[in-house]
Amino acid sequence: MAKETPAKKLTKAQVLGELAEKTGLSRKQISEVFEAIRGLLKRELGKRGPEQFEVPGIVRLKVRKTEAQKGKKFRNPATGEVVVKDVPASRKLRAVPVKALKDLIG
Repeated sequence: MAKETPAKKLTKAQVLGELAEKTGLSRKQISEVFEAIRGLLKRELGKRGPEQFEVPGIVRLKVRKTEAQKGKKFRNPATGEVVVKDVPASRKLRAVPVKALKDLIG
């Protein structure tokens, strides 16, 4: 049996070209739409925003905060040595597909 080679992901230019072709908009207009979405994401996911954003019918993005951990133990799997470090608080982005997207690929 021959192995199937996976399809390559689309480049940014290919994505803009396909969306322009399907919508009848120009590539520049499609690019402007993506820039507007980036601006919305920055505002909504930023520290002053609600820290969540949903692209309708596609994905829900949430910012998850992790607490600082003092004296966290890490084990080196190669040597078995245990190292104790402080881990600072951080903000992590979580993407959760909405039901419509799950059904689409399902």
